[in-house]
Amino acid sequence: MRLNVKIAISTLLMLVMTMMFSVTALADSVDDVGGTGQGDIGGTNVYTFSYIYDASDDAIKLKVDTKNPLSSFGNTTSHTFSAGDTTTLHTKNPRLGNSLENAIASMNAAGGYNLSVDTVKAALNAHGYYDKGNGIWITNGGYLTYISAVKIRPQIHTVTYNANGGSGAPGNQTKTQGVTLTLSSTKPTRTGYTFKYWNASIGGTYNPGGSYTHDQNGGIVTMTAYWKDETAPSCSSFSAIPNSWSSGNGTVSFSAQDKGTGMSSIVLKRYSYVTQAWSDVKSWSYSGTTSVVTGTYTETAEGVFYYKLVLKDKAGNTSEKTSSVVYLDHSKPVISGLNNTTTTWTNTAPVISVSATDYLSGTSYNGSGVSSIVIKNDAGTVVASGTSSASYTLKASDEGVHTWTVVATDGVGWQSSSTVSTKFDITAPGIDGTETTLVHNGETYSGYCEDNIIDQSIDDKKWRSDNSPNQTSGLKSVILYRVVGTNKTVIYGDTTKATFSASDTNSSFDMYYEINADEKEVAYYLIVVSDHAGNVAKKKLISQYSLLTWFHTSIERSTYR
Repeated sequence: MRLNVKIAISTLLMLVMTMMFSVTALADSVDDVGGTGQGDIGGTNVYTFSYIYDASDDAIKLKVDTKNPLSSFGNTTSHTFSAGDTTTLHTKNPRLGNSLENAIASMNAAGGYNLSVDTVKAALNAHGYYDKGNGIWITNGGYLTYISAVKIRPQIHTVTYNANGGSGAPGNQTKTQGVTLTLSSTKPTRTGYTFKYWNASIGGTYNPGGSYTHDQNGGIVTMTAYWKDETAPSCSSFSAIPNSWSSGNGTVSFSAQDKGTGMSSIVLKRYSYVTQAWSDVKSWSYSGTTSVVTGTYTETAEGVFYYKLVLKDKAGNTSEKTSSVVYLDHSKPVISGLNNTTTTWTNTAPVISVSATDYLSGTSYNGSGVSSIVIKNDAGTVVASGTSSASYTLKASDEGVHTWTVVATDGVGWQSSSTVSTKFDITAPGIDGTETTLVHNGETYSGYCEDNIIDQSIDDKKWRSDNSPNQTSGLKSVILYRVVGTNKTVIYGDTTKATFSASDTNSSFDMYYEINADEKEVAYYLIVVSDHAGNVAKKKLISQYSLLTWFHTSIERSTYR
């Protein structure tokens, strides 16, 4: 430190002291200087010099006590010098009372200084003062009477730290003039923020552990933490359910927070595995809240999804979080194959062969999958089943008209049902008449019309089947043929031929035909009856005329059966 010292020296008084064999010591100081003056010179007075620290002036002052009162002391025996004091001392060999060393110790204790005696003495020496050997400090021209602490100590100031919303700031440091201060390497912390550097109250920025060289005389320099929010928002929970196939809706929920500048926005994005595309489904806006925020979203659409949560804070930091996959099936299975089932009257056992698929609505993307498919009869009894397909071939006991129900169930319980009706008839129509059986010369002849009259009752009634059907297909056609050799001709007539256009279980026909005498060459008469299912019944009849012609003899009634 460069110390400004003003030293007043009066050469005039020096000359007087020499002439009178005494020394005139001028009041002097390291800072402000006392004036010069002259008083009586006497050789019997005793002067005692004491160096006293005065905290009010932050200075070490010379206190002079004398044996006899002095007029310059106001006719007292004691005087303490102040800056600019002009009081003259008339002594050559003062005694030492309180030493400069003690005064320095008091100054250190009271002023918070940490000055060594050597440091102070070196500062005085630099300004021409020295210890004459008995603890009294002099210079050419006078005694040392006043020392401003500012002039003998280095300038110091305090460096303080302001965490500026954070915590853990370093403790205060003291900067000494001319000595580089290494700033504390301790960094404060603040939730949600990153410490960047210190902003100094004198201007400029400083880093922890950096060099600080600024000097000033006292006062405080405050280092204020500069924070930057470089931390993205956090998401403590992000849930999307259900994570297996469900027939209901999905639920997405989250809990998030930004402890720095606060939350600005949250956007929920959805990816569809069906469409293979992203879409924004919901967003939330915030005004910088640092509290925990929560949100929910109900997924009502069908599909397979996963979600991405994009969080943004007020500083522009973003973070993302992805969810598990959600599976939602809102569609029923689709049954196919029923249109291949024969639904008209048939005597061939119909086959019900069905299958089911479970695609998400309007797509070819598989849903939860078909878990079962069953075929039930009209009594509700399951006759066939499978995982995704089933087949059933009607049995004889299924004769009649029946409605079959197909039920398909998918993995989440959705069901579809379809029905199909079958008309199954394996029993031929019945032909009942008055014909008999003839045995002649050991030969048996069935269908013998002894009266040359064909009289038959024809129907397709339910009772004719052993399977107790609820319906039959009914008569479709009835024809009576006359057979001569290999020629077969239809006998037309209202009672010999009929066609039934509609199926009717209760349909019937009474066939009646009187055989003419000129029909002796007829080998036989053939009745052909068919029903709407394709079953055919046939009956051969022989007239008496024909037999008489063949045998050339009469036929006894005793041969009839």
